[in-house]
Amino acid sequence: MPSDFDLLRPLDDEPRTPSTVDVRRAIVEGRRRRQTRRVGYAGAATLTAVAVAGASVAAGGLFTDAQPNVVATGTPGASTSSKAKGEYAIPGTPGWNAPPATAPTSCTIEQLPVPDNEPMALVSGADPKGQYFVGRSYPTGGGYQAVIWHDGKATKVMLPGNIEESLRDVNSAGTAVGWSYAGSGEDSGPVPYVYRNGKVSKLPGVPRGEALAINDAGAIVGDDGKGALIWSSATAKPVKLPLPAGASQSTAGDIDEDGTVVGNIGRERAYVWFADGTHRDLPMPSLDGTKATSARVFSIHNGWVTGVADFGGAAGSNPKSKAKSDASGGKDSGGESWAVRWNVRTGESRLFKELGAMGNGVNAQGWQIGIDTKGRAVLITDAGTVALPALFDHEPGNLTNIPNTLSDDGRTIGGQSDNKSDVIQAVVWHCQ
Repeated sequence: MPSDFDLLRPLDDEPRTPSTVDVRRAIVEGRRRRQTRRVGYAGAATLTAVAVAGASVAAGGLFTDAQPNVVATGTPGASTSSKAKGEYAIPGTPGWNAPPATAPTSCTIEQLPVPDNEPMALVSGADPKGQYFVGRSYPTGGGYQAVIWHDGKATKVMLPGNIEESLRDVNSAGTAVGWSYAGSGEDSGPVPYVYRNGKVSKLPGVPRGEALAINDAGAIVGDDGKGALIWSSATAKPVKLPLPAGASQSTAGDIDEDGTVVGNIGRERAYVWFADGTHRDLPMPSLDGTKATSARVFSIHNGWVTGVADFGGAAGSNPKSKAKSDASGGKDSGGESWAVRWNVRTGESRLFKELGAMGNGVNAQGWQIGIDTKGRAVLITDAGTVALPALFDHEPGNLTNIPNTLSDDGRTIGGQSDNKSDVIQAVVWHCQ
């Protein structure tokens, strides 16, 4: 059962109009979507497992037929290679020290152009440099239109299909991945696609599935409706990510530049697959000495992993469904859910109670974006919290200003913001 917070991420399943999203309505809409199409949580999903040095793959790793060793659940594990221990010298990989970046203290908001001047659009993914953005628009005549933005220009990406489509992620070369619905009735379902050099291609090896993330090495992660998959390149056949003993279902969440993949086993276990083929649970966070009952991950970058942890209740038991929600985590009749950040190098975790359960993406610095307990879109750095301005100030309690992507230097944030007419707009925040 997806958590209600998961159903809000990235909030791109809005009703056509009006576009202002209060928590209760978004939950209902999210549940409806998940009855009509198979998805896991809609995270900034991006998974890959290749060695970053070109397209080569570590011997015995995820792209071989050999079964990898499973590292002990909940511990960093002595059997992991140096890849899991912070010995990388390659920028963007676990253990690499991100280039010095001064934490921003203020941000401005810019509305992005939309092809054909369509009334509604949003940003769902971006490259680590914050130069490319992807998402979709909502044409006046109905339906969806995949969009990529670069250098202030918006371009339509013509994905096949006639029901629903979205680009989910893009790398620094401008190669984007996503999916589009095809067929009808029982034969309908998502099909994974890659967009590169101005052309759209179906990813090989699966009749149905979703492409959710891509790293700068060109590795792609997603699923086939049954389990998490990884493509070493846009032309390679997919490989299913291995499951721990006793597990039957997995979903991919994101992929780091070194090929480390994070995702979920069922709805209760946050999981990591390393590029050397080892894989393990991420440790359950603790709150006041009490260990979380379940946890799920959303994203990974430079070894930092973000997600949500549940305490004192079943997975996803924190609905945030008050009529005037404060957008916080915190208590309800089922327990508590809080944003969490793991260090995949050490297994250490930190709860971000200032975000409630509304944490989102992370960058190479370990800085995080999300919605705080006051209902504000925020950037949290080591130096403090920066509130992100909205296109228009709406009534508190509605999710009308949502950051979805964060560049490595913390200067560029992509997402969505409702305008004065309560219509979602694709936006970028410029921070300094």
